[in-house]
Amino acid sequence: MPKLLLVRHGETAFNRERRWQGQHESPLSAEGQAEVQALASRIAAEGPGALYSSDLPRARETAAAIASVTALEPIFDARWREVDVGEWLGLTPEEVEARYPEGYARWLAGGTGWDQGESYLEMAERGMAAVREAASEHAGATHPVVCVTHGGVIRAIVMQVLGMPPEARRLLATGPTASLTEIDATAALWRLRSFNDAGHLPR
Repeated sequence: MPKLLLVRHGETAFNRERRWQGQHESPLSAEGQAEVQALASRIAAEGPGALYSSDLPRARETAAAIASVTALEPIFDARWREVDVGEWLGLTPEEVEARYPEGYARWLAGGTGWDQGESYLEMAERGMAAVREAASEHAGATHPVVCVTHGGVIRAIVMQVLGMPPEARRLLATGPTASLTEIDATAALWRLRSFNDAGHLPR
């Protein structure tokens, strides 16, 4: 099994405005484009051997920046997508609290707040299926495997590695955009090596 580099996409306008983004087809902002250039240089130095990505535009743009400096061909897969936030799409936390107080309370308690869309458990199941498949495809590889995805998916994978229950989701912060999380999958027991590393970003 290889080393896995889990990449959060670069910044979008929704990120900057603190809006629930889910599976919205947001492009990167100017700041996000600068972030992914710095991220791509960091990843190129790791000498990756494969590149997987969510098929949403913000992830595609991030993967394209990595591909441009590694010559890797991205493999796009909808299983790497962010959780579908249903009726919360485009809303800020303040707007959600005002419109959907019961759902917001559920979310604060660690559950899924929206009634439409998908649950965190459903997202975690597809994300884990995608990452296990990527690791299996590169069993014995000596070069890292890069997976461009979203904050919710990265957190779900990390929780699985750490053995945390689903209701503990809010104990882990979503990392900065264009941050990097490293998992050592070279043994049967996966290990978290770094989480939400943003030391490469121009901030």
